[in-house]
Amino acid sequence: MADPVRPLVVIAGVEALASVVLLIAVVVAVLGGAAQGLTGAGPGLAVAEVAIWALVALGLGLVWWGLYRRRALARTPFLLVQAFALVVVPAFLGSDLLGYRVAGIALGVAAVLGLVLGLRPSVRERMS
Repeated sequence: MADPVRPLVVIAGVEALASVVLLIAVVVAVLGGAAQGLTGAGPGLAVAEVAIWALVALGLGLVWWGLYRRRALARTPFLLVQAFALVVVPAFLGSDLLGYRVAGIALGVAAVLGLVLGLRPSVRERMS
């Protein structure tokens, strides 16, 4: 029988890597854009933006690590991340930029898939 936790590990890993890429983009924007982040705000908000994305990347990385090690305590944060991702999807889909809309669709599919797969009883049984 296939490991039911493996798809969750893949989804969490992709989300963690995507947040690291976004963190790098924010840092590059702050360093190269007159101390303004992606939102175009002042230096204080740019630093806060970097800090928030660093915490998001760290949190997603910890969720991935917990799922990778099959820790039962990682399942609930994973499911919460998927629920929060669904909250963010409409903002992506409402954008005028095609790249944001594509990212929103990908995030929405990953979040729904993660919720459906994460709530299966076989996942709960396989995690210690």
